[in-house]
Amino acid sequence: MTIANKKRSSGFSLFEFIVVIVLLSILSVFALGGLFDQDEFAARGFYDDTVNAVRFAQKLAISTGCEVQVATSVSGYQLLQSSACTASDFSNPVVNPANRGNSYQNLDIPSGFSLSPATTVTFNALGIPGNDETFTLTDGATSYSFNLSGQTGLVW
Repeated sequence: MTIANKKRSSGFSLFEFIVVIVLLSILSVFALGGLFDQDEFAARGFYDDTVNAVRFAQKLAISTGCEVQVATSVSGYQLLQSSACTASDFSNPVVNPANRGNSYQNLDIPSGFSLSPATTVTFNALGIPGNDETFTLTDGATSYSFNLSGQTGLVW
């Protein structure tokens, strides 16, 4: 066997390499698709969004010096502020900083999940809500929780 013949017989051809890559890609799409539950992925996203909204409400209350209210229900949350800084009517939705055309709310909870407790938390100008709260997003099998300190406004 000469060196020229040895080089030709070793390794894969470009066509074989492309076929193997295509087959592995197709298999990975079906295999990885079954590993992830989209509802749980959406629930984790909703949970993270809710935690960030509560933190934003505290920071907004501190930066504006006006009270900010977080209203939660089984279907989501909404951030509200009073029309005048001294009033407690909480009729104005807080503007979402990511998209200034929308109010800061998420009432599109993933199917099968619910957020509890259904309550309102009001941050004063110092960012202190006054009451401890534990918020839970659950569908019975999967549960995500975070705590809000009534003394400091810390969310963890």
